[in-house]
Amino acid sequence: MRLASKFILMVAGILSVTLALNAYFFLHSQNRILEQELNERGHVLGHLIALISPDAILGLDFLTLNDYAREVSRQQDVVYGVIVDNDEQPLTSHVNGSNAHVRSVLGLIGPAPEYLPPPRLKALVQQLAQLPDVIPIDFPIVHDGRQLGRLRVGMSREALTTKAREQLIQQFTIYAAIILFLCTAIYLVFKYSVMHPVQRLIKVSQDLGRGEFTLVPVTNGDELGRLGETFNEMTREIQREQAKLQYQANYDSLTAQPNRLLGVERLQQEIHSARRQQQHFALMIIDLDDFKIVNDTMGHAVGDRLLGHVSTHIRACLRDEDTLARLGGDEFLVLLPRLGQASDARDVADRLLEAVSAPVTLDGREVVAHCSIGIALFPDDGETVEVLMANADNAMYQAKKPGRQSICFFTAEMNAQVRERLQLEQDLNKVLARNELHLVFQPIFRAGDGAYVGAEALLRWQHPERGLISPATFIPIAESTGQIVAIGEWVLRETGRQLRRWMNAGLAPGYVAVNIARVQLREDLQQLIRSVLDDNALPAQALELEITENILLDDHQQINTVLGHLHAQGLRFSLDDFGTGYSSLSYLRRFSFDTLKIDRSFVAPLCEDANAAALVRAIVAMAHSLSLKVVAEGVETPAQLEFLQSLGCDYLQGYLLSLPLDTEHFTAFLTRLTQAPPPWGHETLLTDG
Repeated sequence: MRLASKFILMVAGILSVTLALNAYFFLHSQNRILEQELNERGHVLGHLIALISPDAILGLDFLTLNDYAREVSRQQDVVYGVIVDNDEQPLTSHVNGSNAHVRSVLGLIGPAPEYLPPPRLKALVQQLAQLPDVIPIDFPIVHDGRQLGRLRVGMSREALTTKAREQLIQQFTIYAAIILFLCTAIYLVFKYSVMHPVQRLIKVSQDLGRGEFTLVPVTNGDELGRLGETFNEMTREIQREQAKLQYQANYDSLTAQPNRLLGVERLQQEIHSARRQQQHFALMIIDLDDFKIVNDTMGHAVGDRLLGHVSTHIRACLRDEDTLARLGGDEFLVLLPRLGQASDARDVADRLLEAVSAPVTLDGREVVAHCSIGIALFPDDGETVEVLMANADNAMYQAKKPGRQSICFFTAEMNAQVRERLQLEQDLNKVLARNELHLVFQPIFRAGDGAYVGAEALLRWQHPERGLISPATFIPIAESTGQIVAIGEWVLRETGRQLRRWMNAGLAPGYVAVNIARVQLREDLQQLIRSVLDDNALPAQALELEITENILLDDHQQINTVLGHLHAQGLRFSLDDFGTGYSSLSYLRRFSFDTLKIDRSFVAPLCEDANAAALVRAIVAMAHSLSLKVVAEGVETPAQLEFLQSLGCDYLQGYLLSLPLDTEHFTAFLTRLTQAPPPWGHETLLTDG
């Protein structure tokens, strides 16, 4: 039922009850007045007869008495009139024979006779006097103080009832007209003043539910008007919040550029448009190089500001129709629609490289960012969002490789490389279970006299189908996938077991250096080292842990704590590949190292490049000033050997002295050492089996 109908029914009900009560009290009052009038008229008749009838009674003039009774009974509303003596015997009487009550009591259908025998008359009067529609009136007839008889008159309420019925019909007719008029008037007022605004509000609410923001027209300032204003303000607030959410869902809060969601959506739209119009476009994936260093050294707040500056510089190099989106982290997407030729994309990429590398001053320091850009072309390099983004991403990672330019277009060969990498990842999952890994050991000699001091454990993977796989190929994959944790544990435990075998054989293996990956350097490394030493009854000096500089870019406090605990147990530490990463002399002061290893890239040009020689000389001098031993890797010529000896380098390692040896050949090497220490170069060119 609609609101208007409910309201009208309620109003009609209230009016009906009110008017019905009013009619009841009015009719009740009218009936009392009319009944009082009947009583008064009966009393008047009674008094009149009582005054004139004594003479007729005393004179026994029954004809006159009969006339008096007849005159009384003929009056309107009189049912009967009877004059009785003191013995209650009727002297005269008159009964209205046409009265329905009289006929009913006498059991007659037609009019009753005017004369009735006294007994029957007496019984009739008694019965009539007891009827609710008859008012009995009794008046004494007195003469000179002596009662001569009584006049009994019965007044009928029939006229009173008829009149009351007529008044009731009139009242209800009038009240019904009043109710109908008021309900109609109220309905019309309610419809146009209340229901129309409410219906407009309902329609606007339905529009709002469908996402259409329509305002309610407000024409007055009453409660409904204020309700409409409140609803309009709510609609505006929802509209603002939805716009805000829409912006947050599609735009990056840091750079104010489209995010991954909107960038992918625009890429999808551009694919449809380019396919329909048979056009070409370019998709670029841009990734900042070494952005982690900025976050680690200057803080994430500075890194976020740098991203904002980079985004601004990139956007300034693009057309209005081009799309720049931040995919996440330090990675951006650039979409170049309606591309003429591939060289146009190259020109844009060159400008982007230059813009990104523009110096930015942050917290008083000048920061220069560099990036790598991978480019995929539609439709040559893919016709779907997934393929294009994957190929552009692949090209970007190719651009990051050492020796490559910072801009790289996707080629079909890259997919083969990706598939090969994925296959290697799959095979690495099974490498331990299949027992495909083994260790080789490259001896380390003292520079002064050529005495053997220890060895470096190097990992090899003998693939059942592809043969020997270089560590440079599979170690980065293992590190990126986290598989290096299990592999690193196997290396430590296998190194410990092999040291114990050599010791049990009476050999002197010295110490063995083991490379530690970044993800291994955490709290449980202490328990692992302790387990390796205890399980094989090895002294702590039997192991040396080699750590590369990039590891030190992580949480300094955690690394310092782990290294401190291990160093306190007697383990040795060497800083590997010094100078090839992000060298900082503060590392040497902050962390506890025993040895510094000069990378082979500095040793190789030692005798031909004066700058390289000066750099190695400075590294050796600095290390000795910090009480660190120096190991030179990659010694391959006698000239390098002599030069390093002249610099005072402590230890040497390289193919000139010995190739990496497998377990069998290294055991033979240690056996010969126990018999007679070899001169320099005796083990040169020994293979690793």
